[in-house]
Amino acid sequence: MTDRDGLARARYARVQAVMARRGAGSGGGLPWVVIVAGAPSAVVFTADRDGAPSWMPRVAIEPLLWDRGRALRRLAELVAPARGAIACDTFSPLLRDAIGRPLIDAAPLLAEAMVPKTADEVAAVKTTLRAARSALRGAVRAAGPGEPVAALIAAVAESSAGCFPLGEGFVWRIGSPFVRLAATDVLGAGDVVALELGLSHAAYAGVAGDTVAVGGGDLTAARRAWFAALCAIAKRCRRGATAADLARAATAAGARREGLLAHGLGVGVEPPFIDLDGGDAEPLRPGTVLVLTPVVAGFRATRALLVTEGSPRWLEGAP
Repeated sequence: MTDRDGLARARYARVQAVMARRGAGSGGGLPWVVIVAGAPSAVVFTADRDGAPSWMPRVAIEPLLWDRGRALRRLAELVAPARGAIACDTFSPLLRDAIGRPLIDAAPLLAEAMVPKTADEVAAVKTTLRAARSALRGAVRAAGPGEPVAALIAAVAESSAGCFPLGEGFVWRIGSPFVRLAATDVLGAGDVVALELGLSHAAYAGVAGDTVAVGGGDLTAARRAWFAALCAIAKRCRRGATAADLARAATAAGARREGLLAHGLGVGVEPPFIDLDGGDAEPLRPGTVLVLTPVVAGFRATRALLVTEGSPRWLEGAP
């Protein structure tokens, strides 16, 4: 069983450690969470006190303030004793003015603390990946001619007991470009559709995607081309590789521009976010969970791996 409180405490400790290294006094956004350097817990603003983690002190859980002025004043009070820079993951001129100090971008700080996953976190992600893949198979089975997209969404719900959806999921009709289908759209015989869904279990996310020919059809050649590209990209997923390295490998393997090429995974869909433009020069870190999502030969699917000190390690089988 996943120790949710233990994982949350470990995440918080990593944030505090990075804040200390970078000299950041606090981090947060408007209006619901603040982390002050050296504090035993974050302060969370919520409308549901019972939804806060059990390890957090009750005094660290405050009512959500809908009055922006009151919220700004309370945030300023919380960070006033902190030394060093004030780091925010969302920039707000109002917050800057209320605090009366410059704000710096918290994204690099949070990435340093959150992107590399511990062994326990990787195990939690693997559990949710299995649940997501199982739910996706239910959606694939429901993808028949004349079925509305809503039937696929319902099949996911029936197959994902104990999990929460990360969103409504995605169904695209494959073409040039992909066309996202609405819940009321009906699948036709001969359609080739790409499916993707995300689930959350014990606070950690899993994402699964695959492509299906509605009413039957041979996608073997397309799947093989996708798998060859997947392996070519995976070989580049090593410590120090950049988005540009992955983008070059994907392009050489025949991948086309259609959404993200890869993204991180943890408590949700996380950085890094990589596309075929490959502009991010930030190197991959060991412990990063990556979901690879190349589109090759009109076929799209997902597969997750773990970046390590050496060769990457797949976290699930090929779809």
